[in-house]
Amino acid sequence: MPFIECHIKSGLTQERREQLIRDIIQVTHDSIGSDPKIINVILHEHPAENISISSRINGEDFKKSTG
Repeated sequence: MPFIECHIKSGLTQERREQLIRDIIQVTHDSIGSDPKIINVILHEHPAENISISSRINGEDFKKSTG
């Protein structure tokens, strides 16, 4: 029983979130053959200011603290 958690930036419409969930279920089914009825998906939405990607915070390069 696959259990997939997806962390995304806040802001998608309900329609887009639902489509993302459907797409995740479909690709999981296609990849490993699980019955879609037993694939579980949870979306966690986070505000952009709480996300750091490749050491960037709010899209800005990491600045080392001088403290």
